Amino acid sequence: MAGVSVAAEWQLLYNRYYRKPQIYQMQWKHVDLSRNKVACAPFGGPIAVIRDDSKIVQLYAESALRKLRIFNSAGLPLSETVWKNPGGRLIGMSWTHDQALVCITQDGIIYRYNLHAQLMEPNLHLGNDLSTHSVIECVFWENGVVCLSDAYQVFCVSDFQNPRPCKLADPGIEDAPLCMAVIEPQYTMSGNVEVLMAVSDHVLLVEEDGVQQVGIGVGPLQKMMVSRNGKLLASFTHDGRLLVMASDFSNIIFEHNCEIHCLSFVSTRSLPWLDRADSHGMSHWTRAILAELIWLAKKSLFGEVFNLANVSYVNFDPECAIWGNFIILI
Repeated sequence: MAGVSVAAEWQLLYNRYYRKPQIYQMQWKHVDLSRNKVACAPFGGPIAVIRDDSKIVQLYAESALRKLRIFNSAGLPLSETVWKNPGGRLIGMSWTHDQALVCITQDGIIYRYNLHAQLMEPNLHLGNDLSTHSVIECVFWENGVVCLSDAYQVFCVSDFQNPRPCKLADPGIEDAPLCMAVIEPQYTMSGNVEVLMAVSDHVLLVEEDGVQQVGIGVGPLQKMMVSRNGKLLASFTHDGRLLVMASDFSNIIFEHNCEIHCLSFVSTRSLPWLDRADSHGMSHWTRAILAELIWLAKKSLFGEVFNLANVSYVNFDPECAIWGNFIILI
């Protein structure tokens, strides 16, 4: 059997190399990622899994009881509990920096769980406006969340440590935005959260005290993601272009036309960043075909990529001291 070159594992991107070696096999069983909502804590933290209640229950294949299950990063079970909370459908969940699992239902109720799958009191509510309306989408960041109601009003909890739900300015739209993204308060001039909503061929920037149009003519955008330092915005357009712009839309830094076969995947579920401070290499592109559904868990110097069976990670050549911004289409 011919030997395989170690260099074949690495892919060149600009002036540095990246690879995706397998670390270990996931230990969980009977976990279908395509039928579950999944929340990954960063830096090798726990993984929360619960059946997606928007999908039909498979007769005899899964229990009618929904269970919230918490695993470690290798897929070993830590805890579980039966999900029996009122409030309607579970819209989204995410881990905070102190490893509390935040779950938001369509009635605007915020439930919090610890690592032992025990409910943490008290529960929170996004406000009286949601007594007659429902949450249809939420966008989390490290310690906060922005929620969109079916009346297209925006609600925010900027800090789960000191939760004070507030309503942002009325965006004045009659249809749901194509996608949403958030610039965290620590990266804005005002010190308050800024919400980006893709509408038609432009983007609305929604704050607590006003709304403005930005990026006129850049859309329609199907997916947006702000870089971790708040300076850059990655977006995917309706015609299959990947754009990287300054988050104030002052200029387009990078544009790449993805191949037509890529478009079938670009109901793109996510557009995560693996980034450092500089933008070298942003004009270069490489592609790896992933045949299975994957998830990305953030690490400090690499991204941990896992699917049903295996855990791999994206890392860089240690000879290259400077990181470029790196985007993964999922």
